[in-house]
Amino acid sequence: MEAETLENSHALQILLVDDSRSTRENALDLLDQHQYQMQVAENGFDALCKLVAQPPDIVFMDSAMPELDGYASCALITASPAYAHIPVVIMSSNDSPLERARAALAGAQRLIGKPFRKRDLLDALEALVPALEVSEEAAHAHCADH
Repeated sequence: MEAETLENSHALQILLVDDSRSTRENALDLLDQHQYQMQVAENGFDALCKLVAQPPDIVFMDSAMPELDGYASCALITASPAYAHIPVVIMSSNDSPLERARAALAGAQRLIGKPFRKRDLLDALEALVPALEVSEEAAHAHCADH
């Protein structure tokens, strides 16, 4: 049903930012069957360049990266009037109250623990990307018509 939902709307644009190749590959594998348009970045600087060049519908960002970490990158995104509407999900191996507070103060809409499961990613997408809710309603209407 979720793949059908995306066929009835534009492909969801996701920017995945993590300095770990295995984490990026894991997330890509988990989301691959849903036909999302995936961009990947290895650090915060790369993420900001990609975000400006092609703004995504949502960003999944590692908290701890060299040079420009996820919290600083998130704060820059959410402080910009041009990009503040893009939800940012921080991914952290430390799922403590302090990490949740840091994520919230940086402007992230959600923090998910690492290692994450497919359901963690899909829950964040469903909760934070309004287009998914609209397209789900359209898919249900489409199914009811046939």
